[in-house]
Amino acid sequence: MTCPTVDRDFVRTGPSRIDGTGVFAKRRIHRGARIIEYTGDRVPIAQVDSVYGLVLDAETVIDGARGGNAARFVNHSCAPNCETYVFDGRAYLYAMRDIARGEELTFDYRLGPPPGAPRPDPDAAAYRCQCGAATCRGTLLTPIGAPT
Repeated sequence: MTCPTVDRDFVRTGPSRIDGTGVFAKRRIHRGARIIEYTGDRVPIAQVDSVYGLVLDAETVIDGARGGNAARFVNHSCAPNCETYVFDGRAYLYAMRDIARGEELTFDYRLGPPPGAPRPDPDAAAYRCQCGAATCRGTLLTPIGAPT
């Protein structure tokens, strides 16, 4: 599969050392800056069948694979430089610190099971982390006992 190239004011997509396609800063991004909205179709959590899902609330996921933008390619890191915030039903990525030009944007996926479902095996291949951070916890799953 070829890597899609998207060019926006703050970001561009390209090959990632973490996984597949990543999103990179086109210029320096200051701490606290809103970088990009995470867009896509809103679907019930029970109907998500995409790896590009971002939890919006207790019942809804934004499916970036359907109607999404470059934000769906932001990879996970255990030492992220971005975080997500939801305002009025819309999810945005914000810079947690200054981000250098060319740096890959990341956020902590903090994956977990749907309400009432058992916790997945953190060692399962589907949840293995490849971020390479010195503080990597080895999984995309939320640490046990951490707030979601």
